[in-house]
Amino acid sequence: MRRGWWKDAYAFVALFSLWDGDGLRDALSWWGFGALSLLLLITGIAVVIRHRRRFLALVTRLDSWPILAFMAVCLISTVWSAYPVPTLLGCFIQIATALVGVSLLLIQRIGRLVAIAGWMVHVHLALSLVFEAVVALFVPGHQLLPFWTDYGSNAPGAYYWSEGLLFKGGRIQGIVANANLTCFIALLGLILIGTLLAARRVRLWLAVPAILLDLLMLALTRSATVLIAAFLVVAAAVIAIGFRRVRRNARILLAVAAALVIAVIGFGSSRASAPLLGALGKGEDLTGRLEIWRIVGTLVAERPTLGWGWIGYWAPWVAPFNRLVVRGGVQYLQAHNAYLDIAFQVGIPGLLAFVVVVGSLVYRSLRLAVVARPLALLPLLLTTALLAQALAESRLLIEGNWATLVMLSVAVPWVGSGARPAEQSLMAPEDGERAPLARR
Repeated sequence: MRRGWWKDAYAFVALFSLWDGDGLRDALSWWGFGALSLLLLITGIAVVIRHRRRFLALVTRLDSWPILAFMAVCLISTVWSAYPVPTLLGCFIQIATALVGVSLLLIQRIGRLVAIAGWMVHVHLALSLVFEAVVALFVPGHQLLPFWTDYGSNAPGAYYWSEGLLFKGGRIQGIVANANLTCFIALLGLILIGTLLAARRVRLWLAVPAILLDLLMLALTRSATVLIAAFLVVAAAVIAIGFRRVRRNARILLAVAAALVIAVIGFGSSRASAPLLGALGKGEDLTGRLEIWRIVGTLVAERPTLGWGWIGYWAPWVAPFNRLVVRGGVQYLQAHNAYLDIAFQVGIPGLLAFVVVVGSLVYRSLRLAVVARPLALLPLLLTTALLAQALAESRLLIEGNWATLVMLSVAVPWVGSGARPAEQSLMAPEDGERAPLARR
């Protein structure tokens, strides 16, 4: 057996768990999922202890300060939180998720980690397709509820693990039990396999079936939010590649481009995005999002300065989240907009801290993207996808989205003659790869 196999196994299981939390909870129960999460956290802590010097060098870099400052604001919000104990629990989960993500950077080279993530995504999508086919063909009633939760015989469709719509023309949910999330994972698959193929790190005969699977799952899940994100990802790639062809002096436009990206994100997170989403089939109320935003907006107005206190994903047993938004018998546990959720939970300090996180990451990703080297486009494409999805979902604040945001925030280097040793080691080449420009 290859030496270091456990690193690959840990990375695969950790990434799968981070991106399939809902599905694993449906299959294993909260207790089972909690046990798996605890095991991953213990492993992550062991990795950090083993590589503590590199970990400290990584998280104390200037570039890591914005994401650390945001987490600090969340933790400090315990002081004024309307629910201090849940705030502490939410911060623990947030920090634990970030630690597991950072631990992967400590034991895997960037190229290897991207390859493992690519395998994980496509295994997830293949399992989702098989799962939906089994439910549609063999499960009585052609619907499947979670194994460990009793929702009763009249459970709303949103509570089903799968509604068995694969052969009925409806949107499938996949093993993560949510069509929008499965669609976003398919977009991640396209980004990962596309960048690996461009970097010649995957063979064509493997890449083509993977791309076809991604496109099929995009078609079967049909998320308007993800389609918008996909358009922005393509636009970001075209712009970055175009910048590679201009002279160095013209790259000062990167600062303007970064500012425009942030402005578009802020503009899109408001109701101004409603007409665009509505044109893609979300209906006049964007599948209830306008009503959710209105309700959350009233709570933001009640405590506009410091917010209600950090909690991440809303806890249904905690006021004011209990029965805050109920539509068609379904209790919603997020604001369906990460930026609005941040304003709701940690007010102006948290929102400003997050703007710095986004600004720093977008700018560094843009600078890296214009360097013609393998995988240089990947951070920009992932960042674009994450921030675009955050317009209509709050997933950016939890699980796989949050872990990925943290990993990007601490790993994406500044590119140029001023690059520091810690940054150079993070983007160190694979065996046989040419040294990055920052090291020449």
